[in-house]
Amino acid sequence: MSSGLDPVPGDGPAAEGTSGPVARWWRPVLGVVFAVGTVVAVVVFWQSVLGWFRTIAATDPRWALAAVLVQLLSMQCLVWQQQLLLRSGGGVAPQRSLTATVYGGNAIAVGLPLAGSAASVAYGFRRMRDLGNSAVLVSWTLAVSGVCSTVALAAVVAVSSAATGSTVGAVVASLASVAAVVPVLTLLAVTRSTEAKNLVVKVLMAVLAPLSRWFRVLRPAVVGPAVDDALTSLGAIRPGVRNACAAGLLALANWVLDALCLYLAVRAVGADLSLRGTVLAFAAGALVSSTRLTPGGIGVVEAAVASALVAAGLPAAQAVPAVVVYRLISLWLLAAVGALCLVLAPRPVHPAEG
Repeated sequence: MSSGLDPVPGDGPAAEGTSGPVARWWRPVLGVVFAVGTVVAVVVFWQSVLGWFRTIAATDPRWALAAVLVQLLSMQCLVWQQQLLLRSGGGVAPQRSLTATVYGGNAIAVGLPLAGSAASVAYGFRRMRDLGNSAVLVSWTLAVSGVCSTVALAAVVAVSSAATGSTVGAVVASLASVAAVVPVLTLLAVTRSTEAKNLVVKVLMAVLAPLSRWFRVLRPAVVGPAVDDALTSLGAIRPGVRNACAAGLLALANWVLDALCLYLAVRAVGADLSLRGTVLAFAAGALVSSTRLTPGGIGVVEAAVASALVAAGLPAAQAVPAVVVYRLISLWLLAAVGALCLVLAPRPVHPAEG
């Protein structure tokens, strides 16, 4: 195994006369090509670019303000949902701290490439633990919140697909809902049955037993009680049908209000679009964003939503500015608020459980 300090072919004085000159000329050439391409693109699409800027500059502030308020309400639905789930399990859930946590986690998800989602979940977990909630309750809250969000998005996609006559899209979205719900129901059944819980513990101990030779933490004497305690704690969390339905409705409201924000952004640039077309465009952007190709879906979401708006009948001269206004509100404004929460929000004063 070679280290980073080992010599490699092409290094040293002998390579300076070959790869050195190449490295010296290809970078300036690449820069020139990029600059020329940018100038050509601006010249070719100059009139379109000017039209987009004029449309954005003429944005109706009343519609734009309404879009901002709707987007903030959409985020608040997530806060209320997590607050409801924590309290249904007997946890501590002050609204101010949870609001800062949700906005801060959103900023982390947008700002970090590749690991943004994982870092956001870790941040939310730590903040909720700092409030004095148990690790099991926090894990359960984040998991249920994620499942509710997935099912609600699938429902929105299914409705929009059915409205446009796409039976395949509606079926796929329905199957995605089932795929998200079934594991949760299975885990719920396991935690409520002593026989099923004991069976899961025995199977897990048998699977991990060979690995215990190298990892002492995986010894059956350690894994068995830990898994049993976790399943017992999960079984003690009983949110009830009313709270479960409320959590699902809040997740649905989060997506619906986000779609309404897009509709208001379209109206802000002086365009008009049917609610059916707006939901279809929003679903396209939400699906692309869920792939996590870029942080916050930057670039890919704009392209998907703009294309969907054009396909729904909106001229490109209005579709692009509408998407810009929508993303400024739904992405960059929320990310800015989240960044402020990360800097200014104090750590919770409640002691964490041991």
